[in-house]
Amino acid sequence: MAGSFGAVSDGYAGAAGLQRLVAGRLAGRITGLPPRPRVLEVGCGTGFLTKALRQDVADGRWVVSDIAPPMVANCRRELGAPEDILFLAMDAERPALAGGFDLVCANLVFQWFGDLESGIRKMAGLLGPGGRLAFSTLTAGTLEEWRLAHLALGLSPATPAYPDIGVFTSILKGVAVEEEEIVQTYESAHAFVAALKAIGAHTPAPGKRPLSAGTFRRVLRQLDGNAATAITYRVAYGIYTEGRR
Repeated sequence: MAGSFGAVSDGYAGAAGLQRLVAGRLAGRITGLPPRPRVLEVGCGTGFLTKALRQDVADGRWVVSDIAPPMVANCRRELGAPEDILFLAMDAERPALAGGFDLVCANLVFQWFGDLESGIRKMAGLLGPGGRLAFSTLTAGTLEEWRLAHLALGLSPATPAYPDIGVFTSILKGVAVEEEEIVQTYESAHAFVAALKAIGAHTPAPGKRPLSAGTFRRVLRQLDGNAATAITYRVAYGIYTEGRR
């Protein structure tokens, strides 16, 4: 995963339109932080969420991290290498940090976790009293048109099994979660796949094999044949406050 994202880091900021959009919407849900908050972002990419947050929370103590070192380097450049941010290459599922954060945030990261429940609990475990975990993630129904194109040919897509929104309320008691549907339109099935590759999101899910070139072309024709250049993304936004049930 780190290799896939690192390989596209130079062009990520220009290709990740959905990530930029959702980062802004997540940032708008994060309010009421204490003065000079301790903030951790995981899966920072090239800095969409941190940049949005710093418009309102400039005076903080920041740790900004990503699993891919090239992404961290690009994020540092995008943000102008501010001295109040510690940039860190770190796997969010194996955080190498002490806790006590006022805010831990993750924009479209959790869908990549190998163990969703364990990863989320580790994120929540980094919070100080009254601290907040704020996240966005993809949920069931995402890439539905892609899934149906595979099913029409008797195939199973190699995309992740996106969780139902109820999973988050079972992991984090008292979390406030809401969901929205975002539809993005692509010129063709090829353009859709190219967009995934441009942000490093084309890697098959663990345990799934990529299709042969011929079979993959059949899926693309099926998607084009259904005039399904509109692709659905289901996005959950969650805010969890430590100590509140």
